[in-house]
Amino acid sequence: MPAHCLRDIEITLATVWMNRQAREQLIFSESTGKRRDRSKPGEQLPASLLAEIDKDGVRLYAELLNLGQQDLMENVFPGCAKLIGDRWSDEVNNYLERFPPTHYNLNRAAEKFPEYLLKFGDRYLRKYPFIAELADYEWLELELLEHPGQVKTFPYQPLTDAAQFEQQRPVVNPVLAVRRYKYPITEIVEHLEDDCCLPKDVEPKITQVAVYREPETHDCRFFELGQMAARVIEAAQEKPTAYKDLIALAVSTSGGMDPQQCVLQCLEMIEKLQEVKLLVGSAPL
Repeated sequence: MPAHCLRDIEITLATVWMNRQAREQLIFSESTGKRRDRSKPGEQLPASLLAEIDKDGVRLYAELLNLGQQDLMENVFPGCAKLIGDRWSDEVNNYLERFPPTHYNLNRAAEKFPEYLLKFGDRYLRKYPFIAELADYEWLELELLEHPGQVKTFPYQPLTDAAQFEQQRPVVNPVLAVRRYKYPITEIVEHLEDDCCLPKDVEPKITQVAVYREPETHDCRFFELGQMAARVIEAAQEKPTAYKDLIALAVSTSGGMDPQQCVLQCLEMIEKLQEVKLLVGSAPL
């Protein structure tokens, strides 16, 4: 069989397994003998092959795939599922039809759900204006757990002399994402995990969060950041930067804080970031 025919078969099978409307139309047209719309899946296949399609098998395999997708989506987005409630299963199906999987790793099928909510989730955004941010927050855990990067640690000594400040730089955990959300996502997640009712009106509150992979356990961690910590981490991510330049950045963006106090806070912050493995040691410039 020519390669293009095999490709046609692959596309048709993927379509009838994954797309409910296409599957129903193909099975209906084959069972009734009615003429198929030539733009619909299956029309490019030979009639002899179409005649051998096991319609019950197509339905069964499609149902098994959908069960797997539903399970994946609920595991990745437990908070969103709780907020959407009884419509969750239908919403997952609608999402998968608008954003069908395109990657061999089936977990990647969940990747576009935050985008889906922003584009097509008006009914939920009106009630929960933070729900797309919540979906992004929940997706990041799986994304970073499957990140191909290796988290290697480096030696670290507390900063005590001028040479260290000038000649060394912090090493940022390479499997890390910093997010700035408009809403208090960490508080919202805590409410949902504790099965508590959310406040009637969740007010906007800028929240900065680091999501990263812990080097020893490989667990995904969530750590809420202050403005100073977020700026320092992002600057160190952008390019190798000496400790003294990062501290100078913190002082310049401290909003009028006493410089000496700001330096002390920055040093304490660096120690904390090293402790929790957002920073994973020091290296020469």
